[in-house]
Amino acid sequence: MRKILFSLLTIGLIFSFIWVSLSTKYNEESIHSKTLYISNKIDPPIEIYNDNDLLSYNFSGSGTEEDPYRLEHLNIITSNNYGIVVQNITKYILIQNSKIKALFGAIRICNTGPGTITITNNTCIGEELAIFVANSPLIKIINNTCSDSYNGININDSPYSLIENNTLTKNHIGIRAETNVSFSKIFNNYIINNCDGMWITNSRNTLFKDNIIRNNVNGFLLDSTNEEFASQNCVIRNNLFENNTSFALIFTAFMEQSFTRQNLVYHNSFVNNNPNGHSQAKDGGRHNKWYNESLKEGNYWSDWRGILPYAIDGSANAKDMYPLEAPLHSTITKIPTFIKGRFILVISLSIGIPVLLAISILIVKKFKKPREIHVK
Repeated sequence: MRKILFSLLTIGLIFSFIWVSLSTKYNEESIHSKTLYISNKIDPPIEIYNDNDLLSYNFSGSGTEEDPYRLEHLNIITSNNYGIVVQNITKYILIQNSKIKALFGAIRICNTGPGTITITNNTCIGEELAIFVANSPLIKIINNTCSDSYNGININDSPYSLIENNTLTKNHIGIRAETNVSFSKIFNNYIINNCDGMWITNSRNTLFKDNIIRNNVNGFLLDSTNEEFASQNCVIRNNLFENNTSFALIFTAFMEQSFTRQNLVYHNSFVNNNPNGHSQAKDGGRHNKWYNESLKEGNYWSDWRGILPYAIDGSANAKDMYPLEAPLHSTITKIPTFIKGRFILVISLSIGIPVLLAISILIVKKFKKPREIHVK
């Protein structure tokens, strides 16, 4: 009877383990998976160079904010340079639920009115560019998958934009802004297996939040090429940087000039980045803060051993004055147990210091000459 019960218990544990593993994998993948409803036929490329061109395509919608023209359910595979081109537009356009693969770039958006373009729930592949945006402020790029391109999302001169919940994988650069995505929000993107995860240049007052930046070479570079348009006053918080082979976060110096300045980094989890180096981040800028002064809280560093502060590599000699004791995110990497390390440190100090004092006292007593007493 005992053998039967033991066998049933063993089988139950095995099935429970398999179920948990499959559930975890499903949840991880389902969060970032997109369901596209696309016909099997191949659609021709779309080229729109002004508002009048829109009328020739017979799209659904009327071009207003409430009822945008809808470019949807497309399956574009082309040897043309671009799959979809939209330029010089003042009408509202929604590009959604499509699969676009082109020789140079999947989607190109240029010179559009503020807030007129939304790109959502597409799969985009281009040899150079998956999604390219220029001079299109307030654009929304949401819930797309951009892969196998040189730049996954390349956005320039488009402030006040929203880049949210996109999956960037197997690109040379996941998200690239060569200039001015100031006052934008880059939220909840899944950036994995790229060379550079994100590379943002000359952009200020931008919020980077809730992104997963994992298994890249460099995680995130914030860059400035001149004093006038320096990347400054950006906030980087609640992001997970994990298993990037080089630095997870870099504030770069251009031609040895430290233009990147006054940025705030806190409540991020840095896990197993730059494992062969001394620090998981690098600061070549000026006056960047790696902790929230009012909260007295910084970031989690998996290689911190409980001794304040955490030193950041780079010419700024920056420090996280308030490292966190535990990560704020779920990780795929086994986290060193901080309490165990801290416990060992405390015990070592608790035992070691009294022992050293006792030994010192014994040595002093042994070698101290007895005081001579003179009797008158």
